[in-house]
Amino acid sequence: MNKRSKYVIAPFLGIIFGFFAINIINPDKNYSVAENRNLEKMPTLDSVKKGTFFSDYEKYYNDQFPLREEMISISTKSEAALNKTEVGNYYLGENNWILGKFPKILTSDQLESYSSNIDELAKISKNLGKDVYYTMMPHKTNILKHLYPKYVDNTKNIDINRASFESSLDSKLTKYIDMDEFFLDNFNEKELEKLYFKTDHHWNGVGAYEGFKMMASNMDLGVSKESLKNHFDRYKTITYTKKEFIGSYNQNLDMLVKEKEYPSYAYIEDAKYEYLLNKNVKKEEEILATSRDKNEWDYGGAYIRGAQTNILEIKNKDALVDKKILVFRDSYQAPTTWLFADLFSEVEIVDPRNIDKIDKTYEEIIKDSNSDIVMFMYNSSGFDSMIDKMIEKGIK
Repeated sequence: MNKRSKYVIAPFLGIIFGFFAINIINPDKNYSVAENRNLEKMPTLDSVKKGTFFSDYEKYYNDQFPLREEMISISTKSEAALNKTEVGNYYLGENNWILGKFPKILTSDQLESYSSNIDELAKISKNLGKDVYYTMMPHKTNILKHLYPKYVDNTKNIDINRASFESSLDSKLTKYIDMDEFFLDNFNEKELEKLYFKTDHHWNGVGAYEGFKMMASNMDLGVSKESLKNHFDRYKTITYTKKEFIGSYNQNLDMLVKEKEYPSYAYIEDAKYEYLLNKNVKKEEEILATSRDKNEWDYGGAYIRGAQTNILEIKNKDALVDKKILVFRDSYQAPTTWLFADLFSEVEIVDPRNIDKIDKTYEEIIKDSNSDIVMFMYNSSGFDSMIDKMIEKGIK
């Protein structure tokens, strides 16, 4: 090896081993803000047993690479500066709309796993005398397909996944409520746009209210249609404009899109609730709108975060229905929290992504609950990841 080669190879190896050393020293990150997803964890002995250790380690190393988030941020800003429609994991539409990517079509094995596990929990619930519902909430990606660039060719994926999932569930055990179809059939394109945030991946409070009304009308609550209508006629809506809203998509894009947005709420005046988080009494400001005293807030801070729903109980002696419901939820459920509490005398809410510190399987959660109803409430784009989390925790 000549001297010139040494001068080239030595710095190269120094960089490689330097990054490797930093990767070992630095603590692993659990979440990528830039990509809006959980990052891979160090593979365990289970990976060795399954024969997937090396492929799992490669995914882990790629996710935990030093300065990864910074590199993604630089790439994102460069793409935006070139006026590209597709930037990172998003599409930049007209009028400041930020739109997410469509998921892949689920395999038959995945669908079988998801449906069989929900069926198993539904069977447990039924044997305890509880009614079971599965509510598919309408993800922004699916409802606002008309805003996407014409070249996007996988816009039917969510419809295919949710239809396949519904058909694979045992209808004798679970009543399926489809909000996607309801939204698309009952609102025009401009009306649908008013139900979602432009820079976030969620619906707003008004969108959640419209979906909740539809869901309630499709449940066996033991009240007349007139009583239910009168109940919802009591609601008022408000848009809170005193602080800036930070959209999840926009945050992932380093706030590239300049759009002022504000959360909306549907509420009944003078309603009173009692809150318990994992059996501990809490004040409302510790549970709902926990960022109310900050200068700005995101979706979770304006409504409710998953950490406040394990296991959250809300009681309301003035509720319309003297029934108790247990809800397994994702973040789309957040703006409906008060709506549930206005409708049911007792509400229990559980988020599978934040339940690792609770030493119970899902079967045990259902058996320990005194609820009359069990509901699985996940959005149409990410329901698979939520059920994956349930399986990971332990169904039984």
